[in-house]
Amino acid sequence: MMIFPPTMVSNPLFVPELEETTMSAFMSEGGPFMYLILILGVVALMLTLYRSARLLQGTAVSAASVNTVLYLGCAALLLGVTAQLTGLYMAASAIIRAENIAPPIIARGILVSFNTTLFGLYVFVIALLLWLALRALASRRSPANA
Repeated sequence: MMIFPPTMVSNPLFVPELEETTMSAFMSEGGPFMYLILILGVVALMLTLYRSARLLQGTAVSAASVNTVLYLGCAALLLGVTAQLTGLYMAASAIIRAENIAPPIIARGILVSFNTTLFGLYVFVIALLLWLALRALASRRSPANA
């Protein structure tokens, strides 16, 4: 049962051209900042794996090196927000210069501007979970608890 029939009159939020995007399209639409955020996420993951391996071997790991994973996640989130604000600023400048611009084009630009913020948030949440797991492992393996 449909609450709103798919027409522009009864449902102004219905966009028939909107289709699913692949991860590669999501990344390329977000621009170069997306790849920087991806690099931060990969570095956080690799650092977590490296620190976990060292902890499992019995080598002590400093709290600062454990916290680096969380800092990388925070950097990814802040980079995503900064990229979105930069994109919105550039889009607003283009809209001011344009004489006639269709509302769907503006809406699509706003939608694409959220790619970097969403991806940065995803990387932050993953880094936060990795940091929590690494911190728990470090507290179990620390010499003070032995």
